[in-house]
Amino acid sequence: MKGYYSDSEVEQSEIAASACTTILVGNQVTVDGSFIIARNEDHEAINAKRFNFHPAETAQLNDFHSIGAMGNDFTYPAAKNALQYTSNSDFDTNGTSFGAAGFNSAGVGITATETVFNNAQVLAVDPYVTKTGIGEDAIVNVILPRVHSAQEGVALLGHIIETQGTAEGFGVAFVDKDGIWYLETGSGHHWMAAKIPADKYFVSANQGRLVDYVANHPDFMASAGLVDFAKKHQLPSAENSGSFNFHRAYSQDVEHDKTYNYPRVWTLQHMYTDGLTTKIDQGESFPVYLTPKNKLSVYDVMQGLRNHYQATDHDPYAHCNPSDPYRPIAVFRTEHSHVLQLRPQLPIAIGEIQYIAYGMTALSVYLPFYQGMTSVPEALTLGDNKADSHSAYWKFRKLQTLAMVDWNQFAPIVQQAYHQFEQQTAHKQKLMEAEYMVLHATQPEQAVALINAFEHETLELALALTEDLTNELFTRLTIYTDKLYNFSGA
Repeated sequence: MKGYYSDSEVEQSEIAASACTTILVGNQVTVDGSFIIARNEDHEAINAKRFNFHPAETAQLNDFHSIGAMGNDFTYPAAKNALQYTSNSDFDTNGTSFGAAGFNSAGVGITATETVFNNAQVLAVDPYVTKTGIGEDAIVNVILPRVHSAQEGVALLGHIIETQGTAEGFGVAFVDKDGIWYLETGSGHHWMAAKIPADKYFVSANQGRLVDYVANHPDFMASAGLVDFAKKHQLPSAENSGSFNFHRAYSQDVEHDKTYNYPRVWTLQHMYTDGLTTKIDQGESFPVYLTPKNKLSVYDVMQGLRNHYQATDHDPYAHCNPSDPYRPIAVFRTEHSHVLQLRPQLPIAIGEIQYIAYGMTALSVYLPFYQGMTSVPEALTLGDNKADSHSAYWKFRKLQTLAMVDWNQFAPIVQQAYHQFEQQTAHKQKLMEAEYMVLHATQPEQAVALINAFEHETLELALALTEDLTNELFTRLTIYTDKLYNFSGA
């Protein structure tokens, strides 16, 4: 989500929200023992995303100032001994804001943020600090240069929320070699976080999903006085055997959730887990954590983020029905999607990968970007809110826009081609990683060069394929149009 809401706007904000879907997977239920945090960033189709590489700095030159069309007046001091990190920023922030997701050189990854909405009762007594509180735009660029663990990231973000306030409701995922943490806001100054069980997965779709909070437990963190605040203000909380129901006290379940949020969570849970009896309109009954029927791969997570209720009556694209009440996971206004994979058993340079798809996930290709990449292909650094012929973002977006003209005819062509490309790239990744393991200890410069060459070649091939697909669809559309408007009389 992007933007901040005043107190009076909170209840209505869900209707117009440009929001996201998050999937988190513990390393005991992935096929290769990796941790996975993933999210679709949904906002506005013409808002180009740029890939940013931020080198380490002894001292950052400037304090953080919230900028961009959706920014506020939040500021934060410049970092000392800033770590190297990556981000995926909006075009109008010069790489310093709306970072969305990335890894740093200490091995910490972040995806920020999943929009959540806290309930009206708690916001009446502790409203969002919309003018100066921290918002989505600041989190990646403030936190990643500073933290050396996921838990340290939670603690720093939590401290900022408590001391400066939050400008909006959100959920943020942190990952390192020891696991995944997920933080949700509770109000203007309250929050909680939980360590995701290593043998489970977790799904969120624009609604607070954390339920149980256990004080003084190593797998939980929270703002000071979280439980006492709920009791003092008689929030609809519940304590049972020492467990505090954070969702009931601080989150909300409203009518709008039944079509906008519940279907996405329900669909992914039923996609990954057999035997569930939950009903799609009863979100309060959905489990928080689940065990998948099979161990999940990066590709399985990608397919989840591409879901649009295909093979059901609620597929808005196959049925040409943009007014279908169920909000799909894959929407055209997705700016970019990322699947962050962390493989603890490998060197950070190749063990941490961001798979990024620019634009609509159902019509895009996921490209792997290794943490060890130091040379960013130029096409990833270009693009704004006007179509061009140079940026990677707009080359992908043009093809997607064209494919939407006739989904049933064009989408399968794009999807099949990109599926084959992803399979071919996965094979090349294995070869490159094996070569890297031979080089990195004795020839580190060549090892880095190997990663950079792989990244440049992969993007070049993806863009060439995208151009070929664009031309193919234009050819088919031209033939169709020529037949439709043929006035020869023959």
